[in-house]
Amino acid sequence: MNNSKKFRSISFTIVFTGLIFGLTIASLIKNDTSFSANENRILQQRPEFSAERLFDGTFTKEYETYVTDQFVARDQWIAMKVYAEKALQKKDINGVYFGKDHYLIQQNLASEIDQSLVDKNVGRIQTFIEQYKDKANINVMIVPTSSYILKDKMPKYANEYDQKGLMDQIQAAIGEDHYINVEDTLTAHKDEYVYYRTDHHWTSLGAFYAYQKAGEKMGFASYKEEDYTITKATDAFLGTTYSKVNIKSKADEINLYSLNGSLSYQVDINNGQKQMNGLFDMEKLDQKDKYPVFLGGNNSIVQITGGCNNGKTLLVIKDSFAHSMVPFLADHYEKIIMIDYRYYNMSTKKLIEESKVSDILLLYNTINFAQDKNMLKILK
Repeated sequence: MNNSKKFRSISFTIVFTGLIFGLTIASLIKNDTSFSANENRILQQRPEFSAERLFDGTFTKEYETYVTDQFVARDQWIAMKVYAEKALQKKDINGVYFGKDHYLIQQNLASEIDQSLVDKNVGRIQTFIEQYKDKANINVMIVPTSSYILKDKMPKYANEYDQKGLMDQIQAAIGEDHYINVEDTLTAHKDEYVYYRTDHHWTSLGAFYAYQKAGEKMGFASYKEEDYTITKATDAFLGTTYSKVNIKSKADEINLYSLNGSLSYQVDINNGQKQMNGLFDMEKLDQKDKYPVFLGGNNSIVQITGGCNNGKTLLVIKDSFAHSMVPFLADHYEKIIMIDYRYYNMSTKKLIEESKVSDILLLYNTINFAQDKNMLKILK
């Protein structure tokens, strides 16, 4: 090796080593960040050391996560990594497919689904319906995700979980009388804006079409689109799939549907923790994750009154897909109670009896239902 090449090699080694050392030191001395607005999650804090935690592997595992979560300029490094992998023609990165028409679609691999858990969850709702079908009008809506409905925007090689098989399994188990099939409805409108481009949720329009379908089974006459005032709340929404790749993307719109007329809604979140006059929490539009504009986001229990005076109480057992559909349902019930088993630990049976529930809707997207380890709470 001549002197020139040797000098360049040594210089590169010094610069690279200095960069790694400098970034590591910077990460250690900077104040820890507790929450990532971009990823919408709590970041690992410096773990507590003890001999017991060291030997059982807990400390090591948490410390590795801590170093990754608190690494200086984390978001920028994630973006650089994604750009580099895209340059290599990769079509999915960090669990996100780069689809056609600027769609960032959440990856749902078959290998990530435990079929034994799926079977248990299907059995649980089957048992639940048998227990309460003579006391309440019960319906189940399992919503396919964008990776299923928007197949034409997906890479051809995608090895996705069989959402169709899951929906068919549930419908066969509980019967058509209790199942609201929105698969065909969403497929018929797949060329419209029914799923966000940068988020895993359906849009207000997708939820609206499902609401219209639901009226047939839930016993109400659904309103038409012209019955609503539609307001563009924001055109700068970058959601969950964007956060996983953190590269320049075409932002989404969030549209809010308000029924024409003088209805006045009261929303109580977590038994008085927060109260709202109206179905939309406009303060959430000032934060990175804007989807919680719908009813304040994920909470243990939310109660809505003011829609009408027909004496009916609807219990919605749900994931976050329900948040953009329940505002449509609010116009058909005197009271709606939403519970989320990720946070709700009280007795479902007691809630149904004490609240004199007349109608029940279980609303999940396919993947959340398949992976939900909290569904056993439905039988408490």
